[in-house]
Amino acid sequence: MTLAAPRLLLDIGNSRLKWAWQAAEGSGECGVVVHGGDPAAALPSFAPVQPTEVWIAHVTGNDSEARLGAAVRDRFGRAPRFARSAANWRGLRNRYEEPGRLGVDRWLVMVAAWSEQRVATCIVDAGTALTVDGFDADGRHLGGIIGAGLLTQQRAVLGHTRFATRERGPQYHDGFGTDTETCVSQGAMLACLGAVDRALAATGTAARRLITGGDAAVLLPHLARDWEHRPDLVLDGLRVLADDR
Repeated sequence: MTLAAPRLLLDIGNSRLKWAWQAAEGSGECGVVVHGGDPAAALPSFAPVQPTEVWIAHVTGNDSEARLGAAVRDRFGRAPRFARSAANWRGLRNRYEEPGRLGVDRWLVMVAAWSEQRVATCIVDAGTALTVDGFDADGRHLGGIIGAGLLTQQRAVLGHTRFATRERGPQYHDGFGTDTETCVSQGAMLACLGAVDRALAATGTAARRLITGGDAAVLLPHLARDWEHRPDLVLDGLRVLADDR
């Protein structure tokens, strides 16, 4: 598809909004902002030009979607297109009995991967939640897992215990912790790594391995080799669907 003017792509997660411009010659400027629970209010900060289309993938619920739609119409004078999970896409088949209940971010990373290579694939999205999905070489979605992400786990432990802790950033390494703070951060790290390893085994250890999300760069050094870091994989899937509409 040839675009006369830029298309704006928005990937809205639980805490961050990622955006990218897509023009006739391919991808353009992109970036990320923390939306603080109100992604609609973040729109003016990164959109200096008028797009021909606005495509949105979000996991923030129906009320947020209504506000986003109104904000896009006010800001750009056009209604956005919202990506939805589907039962299938060009041979990729959603395993959910109710396909629309699969998180659209999980669907889009699979669409992106399937559009590139039709091989067995395991995809990790490490953010507020840790999700893993797999599909086989025939495009059959094997299912997935949803768990708490690195920081979510640490906040849960510290918020439900009487540990005396100090304010410090997470300290991740390959061994045990030697103080309460690093013990908690190591527990979260090992839980995430264990979930990824088990999910990969269920997909097949020969599967292609992709990792995305805000904590991907933290987990990646502690994973076995052959994992490919794809920070914009949700946007890549959104771009594929927009081109293929």
